Amino acid sequence: MAFNKKKKTLPILLVIAGIFVVLHYIGITRPLENFLIFLAKPLSEKLYNTSLSVNHSYKNSQKSEDDQNEKVKKLEAEKASLMVLKADYQEVIDENIKLKSLIDFSDSSDFGIVAASVIAKENIDKDNRDLLINRGLKDGLSDGLAVTDEHGVLVGKIIETKDSVAKICLSVNPECSFAASILNQNKTQGIVAGNLSLTIKMSFIPQLEKIAINDIVITSGLGGKVPRGLVIGKISEVKSETNEVWQEAIIDPPVDFNNLTVVSVILP
Repeated sequence: MAFNKKKKTLPILLVIAGIFVVLHYIGITRPLENFLIFLAKPLSEKLYNTSLSVNHSYKNSQKSEDDQNEKVKKLEAEKASLMVLKADYQEVIDENIKLKSLIDFSDSSDFGIVAASVIAKENIDKDNRDLLINRGLKDGLSDGLAVTDEHGVLVGKIIETKDSVAKICLSVNPECSFAASILNQNKTQGIVAGNLSLTIKMSFIPQLEKIAINDIVITSGLGGKVPRGLVIGKISEVKSETNEVWQEAIIDPPVDFNNLTVVSVILP
């Protein structure tokens, strides 16, 4: 029944729609249409103005977001610039502190000293790490001279010298050796060399010599151009076997070899 009712209603609606179309084209419905347009006009204007306001707000929001992003980028750039300035400032402070310590060491020392800056590191991934400094033959340097940090602690010796630069092997280098002496009662003598680029090992210590942890080790001044009295480090371990002729000592150098920027070359 409902289906039949819908079938009857559809032709009627089509007829009515056709009548309205015809009346529209002959102009009879125009007054009614104008009246309806008049009634709808305020609502249409309100909707249009609302859309304009929404569009304007969206554009302002986009502009504000772009301005914020630009400000963020500017602040990030300023932050990066300030970090660079701070790093440079801290580097200058650190260098000044080291130079002051070097001057103090020079004033209190009887050695002739040539101050130098580290300009490069070589073989940093190997056991035999080397440093390059900005002083050379023209500054009176030569192979075999001892090199210390700003406090006067031994860090190595020159192994190659050119006109304006020189190469230093560090005291933790296994191929870098020195005649050394322990500051104990007998002033025990021995030879020190780098131990795995971390510590220093003192060898050829007679088994009967009494050495102890925390004993200070210095250069003995025997042979070569390295003077006596330069601090090498402090004994942290003693290796002694009763059936051996010699005993060994492991020495911790009080130097941060990764942070060397200023050094002193000790002249004979």
